[in-house]
Amino acid sequence: MGAQSIAIRCHAHSRAAFFVTGDRSSRGGQRTAALGISETRLPATLRQAVKIELAVALHSPYEIPIAVGFNGALMTVLWFFLPDHWKNALFALHGTLAFAMVLAGWMISDVPATNVLALDAERMMLALDDPATFRRLLYAKNMALWVLVAPLCALVALGIGVNNHELTATIISIVAIVILPFGALGFAAWVGIRFPYHPIPLSQRWAHRRPWRHMIVRWFTLAVTPYILVPTIIVILLLPSLVFWAAFAEDGLHSRLSGGVYATGMLIACVLALAGSLGGHRVGGRLARRRKAELSEYLSDPSRG
Repeated sequence: MGAQSIAIRCHAHSRAAFFVTGDRSSRGGQRTAALGISETRLPATLRQAVKIELAVALHSPYEIPIAVGFNGALMTVLWFFLPDHWKNALFALHGTLAFAMVLAGWMISDVPATNVLALDAERMMLALDDPATFRRLLYAKNMALWVLVAPLCALVALGIGVNNHELTATIISIVAIVILPFGALGFAAWVGIRFPYHPIPLSQRWAHRRPWRHMIVRWFTLAVTPYILVPTIIVILLLPSLVFWAAFAEDGLHSRLSGGVYATGMLIACVLALAGSLGGHRVGGRLARRRKAELSEYLSDPSRG
């Protein structure tokens, strides 16, 4: 797929012209066209929406699989090679089975979790007028990301559980791995609805780096936000469970949890995650509708950075 230069007119107060060479939004349009997916027709069902998201994600240049793979590899290296005191400070959960859950949280902590509008600007702009379709697209993006993360992490948890002969705790952990990411993604989408940014290649962003605060500082802050925000949301969803475990375990969080106590704590977290996914995207949809004019203007103009 060759590079393509698109000249975009800026507003009167902006630069005279802004050239985006092969930016991800235009590449996304090229990929959907190559896959026979219309940018102007929105999916009528969640199943259709998920198929579209997966088709795009699993098509060259494989940006989302590479991102989640890199995050997973980074987390694994830190988990096994950091000194214990740094590891304890970095990770909220500990123990052999906790590895798979933390791995899932790290793997979804990337730009697709937050910048949900600008990475798919054409279709998301069309959906602003239809709350049900807007939420359907958000759910589909979440599920496509989930497909790339949850099955792998569930297999890791299964392998650890079989090796340690902890099948009951393993099953409970797999359920948590399957459900918890949706809660974090429901809230993380608010960032991209309130502060979208265009996926402009770094060389072009640097070439048009003025104003600095918007083109560089704002972009960099938003680009690294998911690495902090998504794990933080997961920890918040787990806080009631941690309190429950501390209250009912024989020796607090430092003791081995019984199957019933562990299961009840995870059930609390999963209920909160499902509520967070449904409620988070409903609130996000309302926020998008209130900001429709501003979002439409911003998303239709990649020169806005």
